[in-house]
Amino acid sequence: MSVSLTSRTTDHSSVELFSFSFFCDNCGKEWKSQPIPFELGGFTVIENEEARQLVWAQEHRTAFDRANLEAHFHFNHCSESGKWVCDECIDSRTGSCTVSINNQ
Repeated sequence: MSVSLTSRTTDHSSVELFSFSFFCDNCGKEWKSQPIPFELGGFTVIENEEARQLVWAQEHRTAFDRANLEAHFHFNHCSESGKWVCDECIDSRTGSCTVSINNQ
């Protein structure tokens, strides 16, 4: 799996769906990605279990990368601390998170 945008992420994926939660590095507010169905690599059926697991793993990585990219639209990068924070934890005028502002 790729490196997560936020420092805390939860994987909710199952055999049939891929879904992930990302959490604000400051307050912990959760953003959950849209579920993405497991599509069997475009096949209608995969009878070999090892092949099925390999296809699932590849689709899981792709789904995580997609969710991780989408998380960029739900979190803001603090220019001072380097943390990824929710809208409530960023000062849009300065680009700094509330933790950085409070530490000044």
